[in-house]
Amino acid sequence: ALQGVNGCHDTSPQLRLDSKSSDRTDMAADLTIGQLSRRAGVAPTTLRYYEKIGLLPGPVRVGGQRRYDESALSRLEVIVMCKIAGFTLDEITVLFADDVPGRPASRALAQAKLGEIDARIAALVDAKRVIEWGMACTCPSIDACTCGVHGAKPATAATGTSIPDSRRRTLV
Repeated sequence: ALQGVNGCHDTSPQLRLDSKSSDRTDMAADLTIGQLSRRAGVAPTTLRYYEKIGLLPGPVRVGGQRRYDESALSRLEVIVMCKIAGFTLDEITVLFADDVPGRPASRALAQAKLGEIDARIAALVDAKRVIEWGMACTCPSIDACTCGVHGAKPATAATGTSIPDSRRRTLV
């Protein structure tokens, strides 16, 4: 998603924004703030804020009304994906502004963020194991547990141990 800022594309799954074409053939600058908001899933107030801080270029105005072109959708896709990845708005600003050959600032930020994402994934895997461990108990409550499931600790990514298959329930 970060590569999309400079026109390069990768094959990783990405957030898809609704990019339905309009009945009009001239798409240069015909999206109102409301239309862009709906298509991108971003509140109009957020769009105005992104303009104010420079994340979204100021649109042309027709009769005093903001008019965005289709490129605003692509830029918002990158912003949304960066936010999902945990980048702050200040960091996203750095990513967009980094036009130095090799993009050293962007690469440093991305490398640090990848470590944070890996840590979040590990924590989520642990949380999933704890939930599965708790679901293996069929007693009315943890306090009234007589099946013994709660006597053992749940598996964690750190230990690599898992709940015995006989006590694990699969959610369907």
